[in-house]
Amino acid sequence: MANLKTHLTDAICSRARPETREYALRDERQPCLSLRVRPSGAKTWEVRERSNGVPVRSTLGTFPSMGVKAARMAAVAFLAGDRRPVRRSVTFRELCAQHELRHAANLKPSGLRTYRTYVRLQLLPAFGASPIDAITRRDIVCWFERYGLTSPGGANRALGILSQMLTSAQRWEMLPPDWSNPAVGIRLNRRRAIGTFLSKPQMARLGSVLARRSHIGCPAAGVLEALLLTGCRVGEILSLRWEDVRPDRLWLRDSKTGARDVPLGTAARRFFTSYRRRRTAARGRHKVFQFGEAVPYERVRTVWLSVRKEAQLPGTLRIHDLRHSFASHAIMAGESLFTVSRLLGHKRIQTTARYAHLADDTLRASAERIGMLILDQVEPPTRRRNAPSTQTKTDGGA
Repeated sequence: MANLKTHLTDAICSRARPETREYALRDERQPCLSLRVRPSGAKTWEVRERSNGVPVRSTLGTFPSMGVKAARMAAVAFLAGDRRPVRRSVTFRELCAQHELRHAANLKPSGLRTYRTYVRLQLLPAFGASPIDAITRRDIVCWFERYGLTSPGGANRALGILSQMLTSAQRWEMLPPDWSNPAVGIRLNRRRAIGTFLSKPQMARLGSVLARRSHIGCPAAGVLEALLLTGCRVGEILSLRWEDVRPDRLWLRDSKTGARDVPLGTAARRFFTSYRRRRTAARGRHKVFQFGEAVPYERVRTVWLSVRKEAQLPGTLRIHDLRHSFASHAIMAGESLFTVSRLLGHKRIQTTARYAHLADDTLRASAERIGMLILDQVEPPTRRRNAPSTQTKTDGGA
């Protein structure tokens, strides 16, 4: 290919193939800039200038580690007198390694595993070899839409990680100050509500089955009963120790949102008092619910499947729906979203709103109250009492 002058893009530079002799692709937008392609396959950015009437070529960097946009900025700075070595553009793979060392290492073990899974299975295959300054909004949108077809929620989570990583790269001066994050502002996939909650009759049947199994020494039934009474997460209850069961609250050392207190109502206090009395090892630093050699969560899940069938509950009901039920019944009892969010340990009220489901009779009662309130404003009760009857009298002789 002879020396060619064109509007260079990353795609054009990537498609440039080596030939028997080296050649240069000159940029129309920045005339002094060119990409030199050598027979070995190496591609380098060069700036052409004249010094005392003699043409001089200076190397700025290599492609693809330095994209077109970064090369143009480097050429302008070079011609303006900034002859410092140009920093090589960081690839996304290198950013991932830096981000895990400087940020992700502070995550909890479970959160770190989730973070690494998204990076390894989704982000690295899509962007690993790309320089971070060459990642465009179109690249991200195309990847996000493909991933969203199979896992809308996973795509949302991975996009959030990608956006945070690129923002961190700019803060760590891996990107120029005027750079705009291409992952910001992309519309997330709508989350499909899959949770449900137990009605009062279902709660009664479940409570009866759990109480019967808990009294005969089934620790998994005790876990499920504690979940129903406190609204805690499964992992929070399984890691609970007796020293953290206070007279009026639970102290959760390793909650999903950090250490926190969980206030206990009368029913929950009675449950833990009774359960402690029945357990001979309920002292010191022992866990409240002990399973011996069995894997705790797997044992709880096995018992849950049996309990769900015995209590005649829907086959789609999950253990986590006990937490949904706690939130929903609290709101139907008149508690505010803010109060329920504090009980559940949510940082955002929007998260609590997704948990809250309302029974039909609660909605009908609310509609009735609102309707009467409006009617009282439009037509006061005194006017309604004094209003003439709408029934017409029939005159038999007429």
